[in-house]
Amino acid sequence: MKNYVLKIKLDNTDISRTVALPADYGFFDLHDVIQITFGWEDYFYHEFDAGGTVIADDANEDTDLLPEKFRYEYEANLEFFLMNVKSFTYIYDVEQPWVHTIEVEGVLEEGFDTPVLLECSGRMIVEELTDDDSNDISLGEIANKDLINIELKRAFSA
Repeated sequence: MKNYVLKIKLDNTDISRTVALPADYGFFDLHDVIQITFGWEDYFYHEFDAGGTVIADDANEDTDLLPEKFRYEYEANLEFFLMNVKSFTYIYDVEQPWVHTIEVEGVLEEGFDTPVLLECSGRMIVEELTDDDSNDISLGEIANKDLINIELKRAFSA
């Protein structure tokens, strides 16, 4: 199965994850992969920006307030965008944003059936719900590639 190799880097840190993702996966799946590989619990709103198109899990009910180029992540085909962009962003917690740059590093013509973490650098990040405007990063344990891959396999195996 064809896979895209994506490097996901948390901007302004040395924290990154490189994953192989099946080409038929969508942005909804990529969001779940990011949550698992960074050790998060999906507490906050998130969105992608791929080539000027905002891709998100939900949106304001007033369609007049949506960006001109908007797609729901469960409808957006990841491969379609990856054929046209080599880099895009993922913003987690738009109120106190953690911005990630995602780069397409390559294609595996014979890849994996489920997402696989190929490389990781930096620690896990503790996701905290706070009442202040701080988006400081609290570092957790060292990222364990084997444990993360077990969690990815569990989450994405049917």
